[in-house]
Amino acid sequence: MDKFRLIFLSIMLQASLSISAGYAPALVQDSLKALYPSVDTVGWSNDNGYYIAGFQHNGFDMKVWFNSKGNWVMKQTDWQVMDEVPEAVYHTFTFGPYSTDEILDVTYVEFPRLKSQVVVHIGEDNAETEYQLFYLMDGELINARNVTNMSDILGANTFL
Repeated sequence: MDKFRLIFLSIMLQASLSISAGYAPALVQDSLKALYPSVDTVGWSNDNGYYIAGFQHNGFDMKVWFNSKGNWVMKQTDWQVMDEVPEAVYHTFTFGPYSTDEILDVTYVEFPRLKSQVVVHIGEDNAETEYQLFYLMDGELINARNVTNMSDILGANTFL
């Protein structure tokens, strides 16, 4: 009997975890649909109390952060390479001290009330050191931070 009870509890726990995984309240889902009506496939996750919608849009991977009231608070578009960045950002990077480092990723970050940023994730040649370079759209480098051995380096703790 105890073996049956243990199996039953295990199945119930797994079912409850899968039900809550990837969940966002209807209010948040409606807000996403209002912003991106053509998006059908969305993966949901959470970060420090924010609901994150992950999806593809116009050929790019995107993440949109929502608060519990359904307001978007941050959008990230994974550009991956420097092809999409504004000319001013490209110029500042190309003629800056990090230009010889390997570009690992490029992300465009938008906010409803703050200035948009381009974040260039770089790795130093022949080293395990990684940095994030934060540029405003006019090319101004506003932050360079060492993200070696960090995880979730563009999450809510970075911006919100």
